[in-house]
Amino acid sequence: MLRFMKKAAAAILAAVMMISVSGCGEDPVIGNLSEVRKEENANEIYAVISVRDFGDITAKLFPGAAPEAVGRFTENAELGYYDGKTIHRVIPDYVIQGGSLNGDGGDGNVPDSLYIPVETSPVTFNFYGALCLAASKKGCYSQFYIVTNHIPQDIDAVITKLSGQLADEAFSARLLEEDKKKYQDYLDKLKAIPEEVKEKYKRVGGLYDLDGTSTVFGQVIDGFDVMKAISAVELVTGNRSDDKAGMPSKPIESIVIDHIEIVRIEPVETTTEETTTKAGKTKKTSDEVNAETLPTEAATSETSAAGEETDADTTVSAAAQDSADVPETGSAPDETSAEPESAESTEPATESADPASYAAEDISVPDDDEIVVVEE
Repeated sequence: MLRFMKKAAAAILAAVMMISVSGCGEDPVIGNLSEVRKEENANEIYAVISVRDFGDITAKLFPGAAPEAVGRFTENAELGYYDGKTIHRVIPDYVIQGGSLNGDGGDGNVPDSLYIPVETSPVTFNFYGALCLAASKKGCYSQFYIVTNHIPQDIDAVITKLSGQLADEAFSARLLEEDKKKYQDYLDKLKAIPEEVKEKYKRVGGLYDLDGTSTVFGQVIDGFDVMKAISAVELVTGNRSDDKAGMPSKPIESIVIDHIEIVRIEPVETTTEETTTKAGKTKKTSDEVNAETLPTEAATSETSAAGEETDADTTVSAAAQDSADVPETGSAPDETSAEPESAESTEPATESADPASYAAEDISVPDDDEIVVVEE
């Protein structure tokens, strides 16, 4: 029986992961390939996401790897944009997503010029706990998602399975030439993933199909229990793209973000007699940021539709949920698998049977790119 799943959207960068530092005293670009923890002796920036009745989720941000994303997120947070917003989308073992203007998956009447592009980096990945910006066809604005898929992802097992299917003459004979190419392209992308990245996905889980097409700008370092509690809430229908996939993702009771605090740790200052560390919380004042970047309460026609999720919504792709296409320890995510809801997309989400590979309606991934996988 043939199963269809979206072609993996992630163009995994095969660049060497060791980032060399050019220039004396210059800090290397920090990402989440290595262990991420709080540091007290260097320039660091953190976000503390306070969720009402649940607790705090603390994430370390990566301004060197995603400067525009970190700048936009911290600006919105310091302006109080996220105060009172909700986590409107929860997909167990996948993502939790929030920051929508009216809690419906849309950004409101935000001018196109205020959207920022997706930022990718060879040192950031959609590992478990990754903090990312949701994207639409316009780009990224305010919505963010956190990867909650803690299921080990055995990418080599997926490569072995797909390679075997392509080598099977009976199977190949049932494919059109264009399908064979899609299959081979996806396989080549998986093979290009560096070994250390494969190892970490196998150890901690995540959504590797999103690498190369989504903005990872931080990594959760504390509050995993809060993430788990949010992922366990009762869900109902009400998010448009997920409704079409037959999967409830809207919390039955609103999950409110009370506040997101930005914490900055200054570097160590060394004197001849002693070394002191200045660790303080600094916040921008409202006159230091451009308040015009915040949307007004007026929503677009897409966001005003009752009971519908707008462009910021992501849909589940059929690949990760498909046990035939993925090993028991993981799933081969679709092109847009696990992607957060995209903001401001007017196109309906493509239907997908795989909850592990949610694709954002707004995400700029062609809907007609599919991979044919045979269930064994």
